[in-house]
Amino acid sequence: MGLIYFAGFATTAIQGRALFGSLGLFPLQFESVTRPTPAFGPQALPFTDLTLELVMWLGVGLSCVLMVYPLLSCLVPLSLWALYLSLVNLQTIVTNYGWEWLTLELGMLAVFLAPLPPHFSRGNFPRWLPPSHLVIFLFRWCAFRLLIGAGMSKLGRNSSPCWRDLTCTTTHYETQPMPNPLAWAFHHLPLWFHKAEVGLTFFEQLVLPWLMLIPSRKVRIAAACAELFFQGAIIGT
Repeated sequence: MGLIYFAGFATTAIQGRALFGSLGLFPLQFESVTRPTPAFGPQALPFTDLTLELVMWLGVGLSCVLMVYPLLSCLVPLSLWALYLSLVNLQTIVTNYGWEWLTLELGMLAVFLAPLPPHFSRGNFPRWLPPSHLVIFLFRWCAFRLLIGAGMSKLGRNSSPCWRDLTCTTTHYETQPMPNPLAWAFHHLPLWFHKAEVGLTFFEQLVLPWLMLIPSRKVRIAAACAELFFQGAIIGT
């Protein structure tokens, strides 16, 4: 989870000012947020490019802490979740995709995998106790419904006919946002290979998710390794 946060915050920190800074491609309206106080009246909280960058680089630093010391305290993943939520709630064109909300969902679950700070914990539960079975199941359930939803969307009435023809990858590699040399090579593979790719995609999204819920650790690990292979192929191409 720390690595995911690091990728999200680092990407936004490097590109944020050029994308949605005051002089960016999609500039935010940097308006002061007022907060009433009974004694002194409204106070303005300045919201500027510098404020944004401080939030983003603080997220980069805390995500490194989470990667190095994952069991330090639940306050670290909770702080990362709040910082990431503050970026997503900006409602910019580049921080409001489905995977942003998925990161927040899994980030909240990760909070419950870390221990409470020592001065907040009143019980005698040692830090080496195994994680909550409920939280682990919710992680598996999230993977299940995410993949099943992706697979069902390809079979729906409004889906592209190329999914039923098994030909979607004949154009995917040249129309995706960031093709690379390996994508060029895959694009020029024969038609039978592209049809096999789409067939394997249906297997990945409609069969593998069920194996992730089977009460057999060996089966779940095999399904997870297969899913990692598919995701690696998507990233690689």
